[in-house]
Amino acid sequence: MHLLHVSDLHFRRPWFHWLRNDAPAHDALVISGDLLDHRLPDVPAQMAWVGEWLQASPVPVVVSSGNHDLEWDAARYRWQPAYWLRRLSPPVYPDGTVLEHGSLALAPIACTQHPRSAAADGWVVHTPPAGTGTARTVAGLDRGDRLLAGAVRERGPVFVFSGHVHEPERWHDTLGATAVFNPGCNPHGRFPNHILLDVASGEVRRTTDRLHGVHTEQAVISAQLVLH
Repeated sequence: MHLLHVSDLHFRRPWFHWLRNDAPAHDALVISGDLLDHRLPDVPAQMAWVGEWLQASPVPVVVSSGNHDLEWDAARYRWQPAYWLRRLSPPVYPDGTVLEHGSLALAPIACTQHPRSAAADGWVVHTPPAGTGTARTVAGLDRGDRLLAGAVRERGPVFVFSGHVHEPERWHDTLGATAVFNPGCNPHGRFPNHILLDVASGEVRRTTDRLHGVHTEQAVISAQLVLH
């Protein structure tokens, strides 16, 4: 089983087109939030476009909400959960659902959810757990979620798929026995940073598009042994 993991698409439509037409072969797509961009106009139109794109996916899509995906409640003058995502149906698996695919169960956790945990092998979240290289910026600032880190230590999921930190110190790390991923985000890339994980073998690679060309890094993790 191959999982393709991306995050922080921020309504870059060429990236959505790349994911549908040019991405490496995968059995399920994992998106760790911030599909929309509140800095751009007409957020309701963004929701409609992205919702249609997700609903037409040829493979299951497990998607957690990020801070840019929240809905503004003008009457109460506050942000509320991404209900527009929760209204979608399979092949989309949004906040609060679980995708069971073979021996693997994946659960997206909303950025507003408390507690930050789920009964699944893999958690899909927006902000990485604090104390990991996936949460630290290249400048050394930890922008991670401490509540999530505590839940990971307590529950011990096999995988955590995250985003939010656009230039993480590390694109993969561990917290206890849990493998944590964050592909990062290069806004100037022709395609989104992406991680391709072979769940059976533990082989994982991240590919980025940089000014000097396409760059690929590879690793092998041991967490997949828990699934056998």
